[in-house]
This record gives sequence, C-alpha cells and structure tokens, in this order.
Amino acid sequence: MRFLLLAFCALALPLPASAQSLYGPGGLFLHPTASLPEPGKLTPAILVLPQHDRASNDTRTWISGSLDYGLSRNLEIGATVVKVSAWDRNPSAGGYFKYRLLEETPNRPAAAFGLTQLGGGDVNTRVGFFALRKELGGERFPVTAHLGVLYSDEVDGIDHHRWEPYAGVEVGLAPKWTLALEGRARTEAYNGTPLAVTAIYHPSRDWKLALTWANSGRSNNPYFGFGAGISLGSRR
Repeated sequence: MRFLLLAFCALALPLPASAQSLYGPGGLFLHPTASLPEPGKLTPAILVLPQHDRASNDTRTWISGSLDYGLSRNLEIGATVVKVSAWDRNPSAGGYFKYRLLEETPNRPAAAFGLTQLGGGDVNTRVGFFALRKELGGERFPVTAHLGVLYSDEVDGIDHHRWEPYAGVEVGLAPKWTLALEGRARTEAYNGTPLAVTAIYHPSRDWKLALTWANSGRSNNPYFGFGAGISLGSRR
C-alpha cells in the first residue's frame, strides 16, 4: 500500500539524464535527473562510495552495480544491486524506471519522473523522484542546471517517509571533462548533509568515469568514491 502511494505521488507531479545514482536512475552522482540514454543503449555501471559513521566508528562502503537500458526515446529501465561492506546487512536487488514527460526546448526544461525499488535483503529502498533539467548556455564552459524532489519512503532498510528537494549543476570544463555539484538539505534521518562534488571524464563517447567527494547522508563527512560505466549498442 505504501509503494502504491509512492507511485501515485510521483505520477501526480508535473515533471523533465545519464549516470546512475546509488539507487537507480540518475545524471548527477547521487541524485536523479531528467536526462535519458539513447534508445537501444545498454549501460553496465558500478559506483563505490565509502561513508564513515562516527557513532559506530565504522567505515562502510556502498557498492552499487546497475544495468541500464534505453527502452524508447522517453523511457529508461534498469536493474540494480546494492551491497554495503562492513555492515551486517545482506545485499538488496531490484529495478527502476524513468519516464520523460517533456523534452527540453529553448523555452522550457526537460521533465521526468521515476521510481526505484530494491528488495530481498537488508538495504531495501523505495524512492520516487521528479526532476527538471535545463541547459543554460555558455560556449566555453557550458552549464546545465538540475532541480528535483525525492520521496524517500525507505532507504537502506530504514523508513524515511519524507519529501527531499535537491539541486545540482554541471559545468563543462573541457571537451572530455565535466564538473558536477549537487546537494540537498540535511534532515534528522542523516548523519551529515547529502552533497557531492564530482569530476566526470569521458575518454570516449561511450565511456564515463567519475571521481567524487560525496556524502550520501550516511557519513559525518564526505569521502572519495568513484563510478564507471560503458554504453553498448544503439538503434541509431
């Protein structure tokens, strides 16, 4: 019943994408965006993010493996497995989708919504989101802005039941380099403020490598992590 309510809330929102977040569809390192892959693109990816909990004095590492597919121009689907090391919890697995309601034009942002559900373990997650994406221009240093809101029903097997607005910006530094900044407000559910500063490198059109300094909210301070993905195939 709770998940049905989550789905209804996501569908009721007016919405506008290409790495994976720790829990499914994304465009920044931690937060989902309104970008979508090309139709026919299959993208295996991995993200690794250590986080230190001061209360338990443990450093735990979130490891996320995903397989993403552009089912159509406006629909993205995928599967995700999440394991947390140094924490007595079993991995969880599941799937996600992202649907684009509006494509970006010079006068309006792109809009999309999506849902992620992981189950079968001890880091189960149910998250819905609505996101906007808009290119703001800049010939030498192109800028893309992202706004969105998450409904976190359950994260890592812990109930949240809250709306969480977030924002991010991507700045093109060079033909193959992008800097992404993102964050959302800290709440009582988190040990620290969720934020990330990420350097993204595209060695080729299909490869994407990311080095991040991030706090998913599980850590007292940000830690370095990384992500990598490769896109295979296309209908074009």
